[in-house]
Parts: sequence; C-alpha cells; structure tokens
Amino acid sequence: MRFFINSFVLLIFLTFSLSFGLTYTVKRGDNLGKIAKKYNVSVKSIIKANNLKKPYIIRPGQKLKIPVNKTASSSTRCVLRHKVKKGDSLIKIAKKYRVWVKDIKKLNNLKSDRLYIGQVLCIKRGKTKKVSKKSPKKDFYIKKKKIVTKRIITYRVKKGDNLSKIAKRYGTTVSKIIKLNGLKKPYIIRPGQRLKIEKREVSYVEEVVKRRTVPFGFIWPVNGKVIQTFANNSRKRHLGIDIKTDCRTPIKSAEDGKVIYAGDSIKAYGNLIVIKHAKKFNTVYGHVGQIAVKEGQIVKKGDVIGYVGKLGENNECGLYFEVRKNGFPLDPLVFLNKNDSKKVN
Repeated sequence: MRFFINSFVLLIFLTFSLSFGLTYTVKRGDNLGKIAKKYNVSVKSIIKANNLKKPYIIRPGQKLKIPVNKTASSSTRCVLRHKVKKGDSLIKIAKKYRVWVKDIKKLNNLKSDRLYIGQVLCIKRGKTKKVSKKSPKKDFYIKKKKIVTKRIITYRVKKGDNLSKIAKRYGTTVSKIIKLNGLKKPYIIRPGQRLKIEKREVSYVEEVVKRRTVPFGFIWPVNGKVIQTFANNSRKRHLGIDIKTDCRTPIKSAEDGKVIYAGDSIKAYGNLIVIKHAKKFNTVYGHVGQIAVKEGQIVKKGDVIGYVGKLGENNECGLYFEVRKNGFPLDPLVFLNKNDSKKVN
C-alpha cells in the first residue's frame, strides 16, 4: 500500500514537472522579462503558470515554475538545442549549425541579438550543402579574334564638312586624306567635292583555341651527363649547365615557345638559340653544332631545334643550357627532372 502511494506521488510529481518544464529561483536583479527571454518563453506564460497577481512583483529566492515553450520543443521544428556559453553570439551559433540568424531569432521569439550564458536555444539544423558535380572541363575554348580591314571609299563633301571632321568620322587622319587626294595648301574642300577616304573597319570572328593539356614545365634538351653546374658568385660565373652527350644528338625545345634568336653573333656561345616561353621564361642553347630553326618560328615542347656540337674549345661534344626568368639566370637543375639525366658530376 505504501509503495502504491509513493508511486502515485512520484507520478503526480513527474506529470507536474513535465507540464511546467523546470523551477527557477529568482536572483537579485531579475525581472519577468529577463527570465522569460532566458528560457524563450513569454512573460504571460510565466504569470499564468505561477498565478501571479498585479503588479507582478517577484523577489530574490522566490521559486517560479517555467513552462515548456511548446513551439520550441516541437519535434518537427526543434531538432536540437544549444546552451549559450561565454563568448557565444547569434552569428557564431548560426555559423556552427549552418542556419540563418533570423531563423534562430524567430524560432526562439528573440526580440534582440542579446544572449545570456546558460540560455537554451532551439536550433533548426540547416541543410548540408550538396557538392555539385562539375562537368568535365572542355579541352578547348572559344576566343574572339579582332580583324581590322582597310578599304578606300569615295566620300562626297557636304556643307559644313572639314578635313578633321571627316577624318574622325572614318577613323583615319587628316594627313592620310591629304596624301591620298594630293591636296595642296591651304587644304580647302568644297561641298560636292569627291574625296578618297581610307575607311577602317573592325570585325570579330570566333575561333576555337585548344587548351594546354600538358602542364607548364621544362624537359631536358638532351640526355647526358652534367659536367659543369650553375654558378653565379664572386668566385665563379657559369650561368648555365654543360651537358655532355654524343655529337649530332638532336636538341629538343625544353618548352613551348617562340625562337627569338638563332645565330652565331655572340662568339662565347658559338651557334646559339634562344627561345621565349610563357610566364616570362627564356631558355638558351649554346655551342649548337647545327641550327634547325629560324627566328620567329613557333616550337612545341620536344621539337628538334638543332644538333649537338662541341663545347667551346673543349673537344667533348655537348650542349650549354640556360634558364632565365625576366632576364635573370636561374639554375636549370631546379626546373629539370633529375630522373631524366645521368648523375651530375
């Protein structure tokens, strides 16, 4: 019988606790508005739960029943709760749970951005961003190419015209009109007079440009043994590397580029080839036995640009090779794959 009574009392207590959520002890400086905001409930619901009478005065030590916020506890909306800690802010909490600040405020009936330590906020978890599958990058792109054409037309001078006005209209110069029409000083023109005008027309055509499929990077111009390395100091100045290999070995372009020099006017280098590359790089090929390219020629990585000769006064066959950026010499071995060459001496 006693067990039954105790169980009944416990059941009543649990029902009472669940109905009102929790009990709060009033502290000094508290007021109903502050307590309501702390627990995300309305002042009206606290008054009703505690049968408070006007003027609704509360005192330190007084026990207040705090009703459960039905909106916040709804399983369909409140997926999780966050207890406010020191240093928390609405923006920080919103970022953590990937939700909007306005949604937190709306869900918790917050009128301002002010939070209290220990305050429990209902959070509606944001949706996880879906990682979009990007379509594979095409190996080409469309580029607009500008085409400028010039043609001679006949223009009939109108009243109020002058050479400057006509030149501006057709994108030419006064001197060109004078020269084309053999005009004499003081260059007077009259209405009805016919003038030859060089008309400049600009048009654009679309062209397909193939993307680079191979990343930028230098290859060895020849396979061989490095017998002299790069040095640029007060004691020694050798701004490239000497690669020993067989005579008449084909020399390859280290990267795509344009031949900006091919000749023998710089005696110290013998037959010399200089190629301009992307990213402000140049490569230099010295002591070439036979040059196989011309200045202005476009070459691809691996194209044969010449054949190995002898390294200066040395009877050994080989190639002198430099890498420069913005005109400054750099150690070629920094840019070349070590696996492609024989061991450096």
